[in-house]
Amino acid sequence: METFFARHTIALDIDKMTREKLWEERRIAIHFPHHKDGKLRGRDNRSLKLSDYPDSARRAMRALLALAKSGGYVCAEHHPQQECLLGYVRPNTKIQILRGRWGTVNGCEDRKAFLKSIKLEKVKIMHRCDLALVLVGRPRQGTIMRWPSAKDSIENIVEGKRTKPSFDRLSPDQQEIMCSEFLRCEKFEQTGQIPYSRLAHLLLPVGRSMRDVDICGVTTSGKNMFAQVTFHEIGSKEAKSKIATLANYESDGRNVLVLFCDCKDIIQEGSVRIIPIRWAYEYFVSTPIGQKWLEKAVLPLCFVG
Repeated sequence: METFFARHTIALDIDKMTREKLWEERRIAIHFPHHKDGKLRGRDNRSLKLSDYPDSARRAMRALLALAKSGGYVCAEHHPQQECLLGYVRPNTKIQILRGRWGTVNGCEDRKAFLKSIKLEKVKIMHRCDLALVLVGRPRQGTIMRWPSAKDSIENIVEGKRTKPSFDRLSPDQQEIMCSEFLRCEKFEQTGQIPYSRLAHLLLPVGRSMRDVDICGVTTSGKNMFAQVTFHEIGSKEAKSKIATLANYESDGRNVLVLFCDCKDIIQEGSVRIIPIRWAYEYFVSTPIGQKWLEKAVLPLCFVG
C-alpha cells in the first residue's frame, strides 16, 4: 500500500475547536472551500468531484480520493500538536464531511466550515523528534501528498512489524551519508592498488551542495575528495556518466575521486576508484561506529527486537 503525508498547518483556516476535533477523532482533512471558478460562495464547497474544484485544489483532492479508494498508511502533522498521527486507511473508506467553524486568517471568522475528512485506524501517536529521520524526507509542499520515499517505515510503525535492517531500507540520503562515513574508515585506504588517504572532514553538506558530486571533503593528507553515489550497475549509462563527470575533477592527481555503485569488485578506472556500495555498507555496519550509526538511523523504524 502507498504511504501519504498530511499537514494541517496554521494556514488551515479553522478555529481551535475544529482543530481539536480533528485531533481527538484521529482524522485528516482538507478544506478547499472555493468552487471551480475560484470564488467563495455562501457555503463551502463540499463536492468530492475533482471537476468541481479549481486547479490549485485538485492535487490534494486527487490524493485524498486515491487514499480513500485504495487505502494506505498516513503520517499527519496537526498544528499546534507536537506529536504526529500515524494510522491506516482501509480500501474503500468513505470520505466524510466534518462540520466545524472557520478561523480568523481570511476574515471569515465563525462561518461554518465543511472539511473533507478521513478517520484513521490503528492510530499511533509519536513525537516528532522520534520520527525526525523519516520526517526529514516528507513532501515539502501540499496538504496531502503521496510519500514514496517513506517506503514502509510508517506501515511498520502502525502495524508493529519487526524487520531486519538492510541496505535496501536506507533512503538515498542515508546511502550517501553511509558512503561518506565509510570514506573516513582506514579500510578505504586499504582498498585498491593506488594509495588513497581517507576522508578527514566534509567541506559541504552531503548530497545537496554540488551538481556533479555527492560528497566533497578534504582527506587526511590534505587533498580534496570528490565522490558520487549511485545504485545503478557499473556498466549502466548512469554509472558511466558519473565516472566521466568525476574524471573532470582529476587535476593532475591533486584530488581523490571515488564512485560508489552496484558492482562486485573494487575497480580502478583511471583516477576514479569504484567501490561496491553494498560491500561498503556491510563493512561499515560491522564496525562499532557503524553499528551505532545503524541503531540511530534505521533500527527505530525497523522495530527490530
